[in-house]
Amino acid sequence: MRMRYLRYFLVVAEEQSFTRAADRVHIEPSPLSRAIGELESELGVPLLYRRKGRTRLTWAGEVFREEAQRMLTFMEGARFRVRSAAKGYRGMLRIGLADGLAQPRLIRLLARCREEEPLTEIRIIEMTVGEMTQALDHHQIDAGFTIHTGLHGLVKEAVWTDRPVIAVPRNYALLSLDKVSLQEIVRQPLILCHPRSCSGGYDVVCRWFDHSGLPEPMIAEYVAGQETMLMLVAAGYGIGIGLKSQIGLHRHPDVILRPITDNVPDTVTFLVALNSPLTDELGRFIDRARQIGETPLDSW
Repeated sequence: MRMRYLRYFLVVAEEQSFTRAADRVHIEPSPLSRAIGELESELGVPLLYRRKGRTRLTWAGEVFREEAQRMLTFMEGARFRVRSAAKGYRGMLRIGLADGLAQPRLIRLLARCREEEPLTEIRIIEMTVGEMTQALDHHQIDAGFTIHTGLHGLVKEAVWTDRPVIAVPRNYALLSLDKVSLQEIVRQPLILCHPRSCSGGYDVVCRWFDHSGLPEPMIAEYVAGQETMLMLVAAGYGIGIGLKSQIGLHRHPDVILRPITDNVPDTVTFLVALNSPLTDELGRFIDRARQIGETPLDSW
């Protein structure tokens, strides 16, 4: 069974259109349809209902989509392991990174892993929380970092915490406050990372307001990341929310940071994995993450 045909099938299943799928895989619709037909002949079952202007999966196609994803994941994992072995590595870890996390603790963790276990290759893969849970289910990654609090069916290890801060434009009235409360924040236009690209951060902020009984904040703009948020804050579009350690990586001269009042809890970063026995490499990685989290940032 050709791996290329499996990829074709998954794209058709996602797009539910041979025309759109053909554009994505850069071939004409006719050869794409023939490739899927060959796949169906090999399996001896129809995978798709083909109707004019519409394509959808049969029940056998739904089942095969999951199997095709598993086969491709297995092959990708085998390719990665073989290439790692050719470079001299003896172990590997694939770590997902959601919510735009790239903070100093993570940098220190990866540097420590390279120092103490140089023969284990660690591959960092940026993704959304939804992509992370799917990648874990399909064994495409071994673990992932997120600040999302609502994940179920996974083992969550709290590895470190951060204080949230408010990013405020220069000459803004809130700068007269030493700490900013949720009651003040809800009165301001707010710039947040988009719930699709940073669902963990969005989840954390929404829970603050739900638990406090305050109305939902007024969202001025959704952005893709911290740098864009600080740019819009500096331009006066509103105020932003971020983690102290995270937002400090992208400081802007026209943006001032203010802590949030103490009744708002610290934000926890979780290392999530499947509920199954850990490999030795992953166990050591989690232990190092805990140790990094126990060391105050100010002591580095």
